[in-house]
Amino acid sequence: MTQNEFDKLVIELNEYSFDIMRNKRPEYTNENEDVLNNFKSTGDKLDISEMKVWATFFEKQTQSIFAHIKNANLKESEPIKSRFADVINYCYLGYALFKERDSKIK
Repeated sequence: MTQNEFDKLVIELNEYSFDIMRNKRPEYTNENEDVLNNFKSTGDKLDISEMKVWATFFEKQTQSIFAHIKNANLKESEPIKSRFADVINYCYLGYALFKERDSKIK
């Protein structure tokens, strides 16, 4: 893969992941203004931190990718592109959780 081909792939995947995040946001936030609401409300229900909720959701995405690494013939419940886009989005959300936590500590 050339550098140019790779750069195009990165742009395409970033645009795709942003579209997914924007489209899923109302459902995952329960239309709450706080984009991290899903992690916080789930954490409250389960009596665990929002960071642990995030880690669990993130692990689900990476686990699916690893399953496809182990078995190239595994039937996809979602396109693999979608899994990678979700990983990108969970990285943004996880970073936002860290930034929010750090701002409360200072």
